[in-house]
Amino acid sequence: MQAPYFSVITPSWNQGEYLSTCIESVLAQKDPGFEHLVFDNCSTDSTRAVAARYPHIRFVSEPDRGQSHAVNKGLQAACGEVVCWLNTDDAYPSGLFARLRDIFKDPSCDVVFGDAEQVAYDGSPSRRVPAVLLNRLDFVKWWTSEARMHQPAVFFRRRVAAEMGPLREDLHYAMDYEYWWRLSGKFRFNYVSEVLAIQHRQPESKTVLAWHKVYEERERIFTPHYGLVDGGNREALLREKRHGLAHRHLMNAFAAAAVDKKAARSELARAWAQSPSQVIKPRTLGLLRRLMISS
Repeated sequence: MQAPYFSVITPSWNQGEYLSTCIESVLAQKDPGFEHLVFDNCSTDSTRAVAARYPHIRFVSEPDRGQSHAVNKGLQAACGEVVCWLNTDDAYPSGLFARLRDIFKDPSCDVVFGDAEQVAYDGSPSRRVPAVLLNRLDFVKWWTSEARMHQPAVFFRRRVAAEMGPLREDLHYAMDYEYWWRLSGKFRFNYVSEVLAIQHRQPESKTVLAWHKVYEERERIFTPHYGLVDGGNREALLREKRHGLAHRHLMNAFAAAAVDKKAARSELARAWAQSPSQVIKPRTLGLLRRLMISS
């Protein structure tokens, strides 16, 4: 049999509600050369029934050690020239594979990344979020968002994955950024100013439920590399990080205040722990009073 050109890897766990949209978006590419590998962690919802409707996918349901392990199993099993990592609650826009085939005609092109269309679960309008990577050291200053990658909108050759090795399985929220960091040390990232993936920001997403854990893991990943930036002035860098992280937590608190006051208070407390001076400002005092007084 001829090897597929694309290997789509989908880690799965109790996301049957979204799996069909994910699979259909791959089928809608109408590409003659792809394989879709779904590695499921023994889901107890409708996942198995949904998967049974699509005999073309390779569906493996067995215990795993988390999302990183599921993706690693996919990387090991993939046979395609280009590897795609598509979560169950994400999708591809029409015509994507044809566009990628054209881009990867250049043999020097190893990694491609692009923008994402983010669809909110609350009914608000979708929005296009550009990807950005101007300097790989911007990954290290992760709190600034100067390096912004959308995981389902990153595509790379299988030989790249073979050279880089697996994702870190001790990471569960920021393993993609750690992987991009490693890749960017050896391979050039080629930006395409187009929407290459659709992300559904649904309420059961683990990053939506626990965004602060993303921050915690990025801290673990990049702390050993802080000396690479700002001339090695670690004190100035950490001060900048505290202020930047306090601002990020404050923005999360403002966003959550109307729908989840408990979550908003948690974010406010995290902001305070990073930099009280960033919290005690006129623009946040109203939020502070509202959250501290109301039940």
